[in-house]
Parts: sequence; C-alpha cells; structure tokens
Amino acid sequence: MEGGVHVNNGLFDKEGHLTEETLTMLKFDILGDEEMIDILEHISDCQMCADEFADSFKEDELAEAPLGFQEKVQIKIKNKRQSKIQFHFYCVKVAVAASVALVLVFSNGLNSLVNTATNHVRPLDSRIVDSVNVNLNNFSEKIIKLEVFNNDQEKK
Repeated sequence: MEGGVHVNNGLFDKEGHLTEETLTMLKFDILGDEEMIDILEHISDCQMCADEFADSFKEDELAEAPLGFQEKVQIKIKNKRQSKIQFHFYCVKVAVAASVALVLVFSNGLNSLVNTATNHVRPLDSRIVDSVNVNLNNFSEKIIKLEVFNNDQEKK
C-alpha cells in the first residue's frame, strides 16, 4: 500500500486504497472532518488514489482558469526564487562582513602577542580597534537597512 497504514472503516479497500464510494463522497463533500483528514492524508501519499480522484471529474466539471492565471503563477514562482537568491546573497554578505571583522579583531590581538618579543614594533592603540569596530558596525547596519529597503520595494 502506497499511502500508509489506515484503519479500514469502509473508506479503504483490502489493499488500503480508497473505494469508489469514498471517492464519490469526497467529490461531493459529504464526509466528516476526521474522515476528510484521513482521506486527504492518504491521497497526498498515494499516487494511485490521487489519480483516481482526479479522473473522477469530467471535463465540464472543472473550472476554467482565469486569463493570465498561468503567467501570474509563473511570475510568482520566479519572484520566490529571486527572493531566495537575494536572501542567500545577503547571508553571504553578512558572513563575509563578520569574517572580516573577526579577522581584524583577532589579528590585532595576535600581532600584539607576537610583537611583544620585539621592542621596535608598537602595538596598535585600542582607539584604532574601537574605531574599526564602530565602522564595521555601521557598515553592517547599512547592509541590513539596504536589504530591508529592497525587500519593502519588491513587495510594493
């Protein structure tokens, strides 16, 4: 059985597929809520029953899609893909900015440890590190605001 194990309460045959009567009751919406949930879960897992249910409708029973429906759906799918790409690009930008910040912060600490053996190299002043941290923080905020602004513009 493709659709999983079900209790046989008259809705399913011996093989675990929907009976003709069940398909008819589903088609005309004369099932209880729990029965409807069981049947729809089964149809979502069982290709054979899904095909049988789809084939139970005659051509004249199906509604016509409005003009431009297919194009609208394709545009929405394209926009969804585009927003996912933009989100991944945004994540990469943030990861790069965080990595650069970590390298700058930790390389300064490592340089001061390495340079303690030699007296001719002065360690960086903490004001420089603070300045770099403030600039990186401002840069990160600008990126976030730009992405939020771009997202808001796309939604309009």
